[in-house]
Amino acid sequence: MSAMINEQQLQTMLNGVDIPPCPAVLLELDAELKKDDSDQRELTRIITKDVALSGHVMQFANSPAFSSGHKLVSVTQALNVLGTRQVFNLVVSQLLKVAMAGKQDIGMDRFWETSALTARLSAEIARRLRCVRPDIAYTFGLFRDCGIPLLMRRFPNTKAVLAEANAAEDVMFTEVEDRLLGTNHAVVGYFLARRWFLPSEVAEAIMHHHDYRWLHQADESTRMVRAQIAVSVLAEHVIRLHTQGDGEQEWIKAAPAACEFFGLSLGAVDDLIEDLRDWLG
Repeated sequence: MSAMINEQQLQTMLNGVDIPPCPAVLLELDAELKKDDSDQRELTRIITKDVALSGHVMQFANSPAFSSGHKLVSVTQALNVLGTRQVFNLVVSQLLKVAMAGKQDIGMDRFWETSALTARLSAEIARRLRCVRPDIAYTFGLFRDCGIPLLMRRFPNTKAVLAEANAAEDVMFTEVEDRLLGTNHAVVGYFLARRWFLPSEVAEAIMHHHDYRWLHQADESTRMVRAQIAVSVLAEHVIRLHTQGDGEQEWIKAAPAACEFFGLSLGAVDDLIEDLRDWLG
């Protein structure tokens, strides 16, 4: 795929996959946050008018992953303690899960847990390496694989195709999907990101996140895209090691280019991986 994305050509690759519209509450929150003088009271009003959404925000805010040690009892408190960007990320996470709800939900809990963990770890790596804003890394980690549930809605054999793509050593992950499904989760995720008005750099990184040739580019205009890809593939590798005890083909394919992008030796990255596993606990 060329650096200049031709959306008209990509549209033909959706192959009948339905992209859910951006929720109205997300549009309202995004518009308020973009103001120079965004009002926390207005943010609270937007979130709390959806009882289910505000309940999920409070549940997440008081979970071990985000808890400050003191029980939060209101969305206003969550905004004060966690910050508007972190609460916004919690809102987006829940809205994404709701938008993807369907018959394929059985067995998808692990997918959503992994997506949330990838987002958190990506933000932590971004903080440590200072290569991209942590909130951007978090958003990318959350949305990177969001095309997968949509593929599952459209193609009953998606799970088997993904397993074959995961095991592929000599071809790109998305090439296996293209051959067997006529589309891939990166294309689908790109269009979801565009429809949900995510930053263009996030959408572009989703489009290319299995194409590690991008990490070798020296163009400064693509640096944020490359940083997201490098950070997330490292996060995925750390999570795989931490939860399953072994690596995967994607890190083998990406490691040399990712280390070069970070300006770290493979040994230094191995040390970082051990630190991150300790951080995961």
